[in-house]
Parts: sequence; structure tokens; C-alpha cells
Amino acid sequence: MLRRDFFKYTSVAAAMALMPQTANAQTTTYTGPLWIFIQASGGWDPTSFCDPKGYSEVTNSNGDLVMESDPMNKSYKKSEIATNSQGVRYAPLRANDGIQDYDFADFFTNNADDLLVINGIDTQTNGHASGSRYMMSGKLAEGYPALSALIAGINMPSAPLSFITAGGYDETDGVVAGTRLSNMNAMNELAYVNRQKIDNDEVINYKHPTVFERILKAREERTLRIIDKQKLQSIKNLAKQYNLAHTGSNELAKLVEYIPEDIDTHEYRQNDVFAQGRFAMAGYKAGLTTSVNINISGFDTHGNHDNNHLPRLARLLKGVELLKEDAKNQGISDKVVFIIGSEFGRTPGYNQGNGKDHWSVSSMMFMGSAIKRKGVIGETTDQHNLLSINPSTLERDDGGIQITYGHINKALRKLAGIEQNELITQYYPLSADIEELNLFGI
Repeated sequence: MLRRDFFKYTSVAAAMALMPQTANAQTTTYTGPLWIFIQASGGWDPTSFCDPKGYSEVTNSNGDLVMESDPMNKSYKKSEIATNSQGVRYAPLRANDGIQDYDFADFFTNNADDLLVINGIDTQTNGHASGSRYMMSGKLAEGYPALSALIAGINMPSAPLSFITAGGYDETDGVVAGTRLSNMNAMNELAYVNRQKIDNDEVINYKHPTVFERILKAREERTLRIIDKQKLQSIKNLAKQYNLAHTGSNELAKLVEYIPEDIDTHEYRQNDVFAQGRFAMAGYKAGLTTSVNINISGFDTHGNHDNNHLPRLARLLKGVELLKEDAKNQGISDKVVFIIGSEFGRTPGYNQGNGKDHWSVSSMMFMGSAIKRKGVIGETTDQHNLLSINPSTLERDDGGIQITYGHINKALRKLAGIEQNELITQYYPLSADIEELNLFGI
């Protein structure tokens, strides 16, 4: 390990030691927003949904109208591009979402008053790992945690389910423990460690409940004595985490109470976005979850782009709509913030395999009551090249700047109210050269 890395990691550990820690996570309840980060892994194609280009028709030698020779998109005409009530242009496509055909128009019209699209983002890379890291942390270089982890680490660092992740870029750098959970049978076993289900679904206890409570109490008292005797803060923290691992079943039992009854029977239970998000919303309802990484793959379509890519987009958009509906049914729709993006975009036009390759221009989408600005920011050329904006007005300005993931992360930190936190200012600052853009209208 490099000397500078050693000092960095020990300094971060010291900072975390100064944060509020509890030996027992039962005393912690989270009531702020639920931050849902959705990563479309592989590099999505904005020209196929929120930054549409389409194709032109030309007259051939026979006088017939045909598709131009090198189209940006083959699935729809330029003349078919639609616009929602907030001025967001979108591709008029329809693709199978895994269950049935889904109209992209449903997403853009149903969510018009709750949607912000940022087009023309300079991703500064077309590499998968670096692009994911930059989008989620605001830094191209390694070493910074994902913003989802930072938000959880600052708000609830010691809670067992504060940061739930299903993949994508989920580096924590030690600021919080990332929890990978999806198997509900395993969840029940972890939540109710004194129970055993036998063949006829009858539940019996390993130990009588009063005996089991005495065991738990004795174990906690022993751990607290160990914690009290330690002189080194690092050992104290390890002992606290040990105790947390054993007392966390109370929180898990609390979580299980909020798991929807149709978790295993819902028609869209196999939808990646919906299934992962529902689990996180149950954790949030239980007061345990701050943020979640949702990951949906399949976007790296170097061949047969339209047939492979469009169904993945339909699955993503449908999953977000289902989550929004679920949040409304649970009475938390005003508490959920959606951040949706990908590591980069796809090349203009198609390669010889009818696919699209990596392209360092992309888009992101945001929803939630915390996002005050609606509509669209930024634009690209007909060939999906970058255009600049004025940093003050956010309008097209050829003498302005190009939006990067650094700008977006800086604005998201402000939106989350963590930009002045000591963990941010001392250990994970973003460059002062990155302009502060009021992207979200706060």
C-alpha cells in the first residue's frame, strides 16, 4: 500500500470514529429522503429515449422514400419524435419489458411534472469501470466512495441496512457497510434466528423465548464489558460492529414486517429495478435504509443494438414506474429521490454488426419532490456531440461549459445537504474548479 493511501485510510477511519456510533442499532431511525440510485450498466443509448435523433427519409433512384444511408436511429423517424408537457423530447418507441410491450411515451408523459433530464453530459471516458466510478462519485480516479454510500455513511453510519446495494459502482471506502440483500427466505432466517420451520410449515423455537432473551442479554452485556475495557478506538469500533452484527436481527425482524405480501407473486417480481427497489423501500419504511444502488445490466450492445437494447430500456422505465406507484401506495412518494444514469452513451449510428459502441456523451434522469427543476437541461447536436451551456442560466451557450459527472455530483451533494460535512470537506472534496450549477432548482 502506498504511504499516502495508508494515511488517507487511517484518517478516514479516525473521522468515522468521531461520528455518532451506537453499540446497539435499535436506537437509530432514519426519516430523511430515500435515495434510489439506478445504474444502467454497460452504457445506455440516450438517443433511443431521452435525447432522440431518429432517421431521415430520402428519395432513392426509383422515387421511393427510404431510410437515409447512415441513420442515428433505425427504429423511428425524426418526424415521429414526441415532446412531453415540460419540453422533454423522447423517442416514440415500444418494446417488451419482460412481461408485455411497453410504450416509452407512458414514462415521459406520466412523469412529465416530476422529471428532470440532463442531456449532453461529457463522461470524459468510454471505459466501463472509470465511467461508473465517475458517474457515482464525481471522480475519475479511484479512491472515492459512491455518493449513495456517502449519503448513508453521513446519515446512518452504523445501521445494518443503511446502504443497500445490488451492484454497480458501490465503493464505500469504509464510510458505511454496504449490504447486499435479496433472498427473502434468508432474510427471515436472519431476522428470526431462534425459529425453525418444519415440514408442515409449523414454526418452533430452538430455545424457549424467555431463555433466548436471557442469552441475548448476557451476550450484549459481555460485549459491552469488552468495549469498555478497550483503550484503542479501532478495537472499540470492531467490538461495536461485532455487537451490531448480533443485535441487528431486531432490525431485520422490523424490516420483514414491511416486506410486501406479494414480493414473491407480483407479476413484475423479476423486474430488476422493481424488485431491488421494493426491498429498499421496505428498509426505508422500517427506518433503517438511507440509500440503495439498483443495478440493471444488458446495455453493452455492440451487436444487434435495437433488438437487444430497447427491451432493456423498456424494462428499466417500467421498473421505475412500478416503484413510483409502490411508493405512492405506501405513502412515501414525497420521500423518494431517483437518480438514474449509465457510465457513458452509445456511438452515433451503427457499426457493421448493427450495434453501437462506446461514446463519451450521455444523459441522466432525476425524479422526486426534492428535485425542484423539471424539464430538460442541455442538448447535443444531430450527431450526438456535445454542446455547451451557460453556467448561470443553464441555457445553450457556445462560449459556456460542458456538463460533467463532476458537476452533477457536486449539485447532488448540495441537494442531499452533505456538502459541508467534515467527511466531505476533509476527505472527499470535489475540485474547486468544478463550477457549482443549480441543476435541481434548490
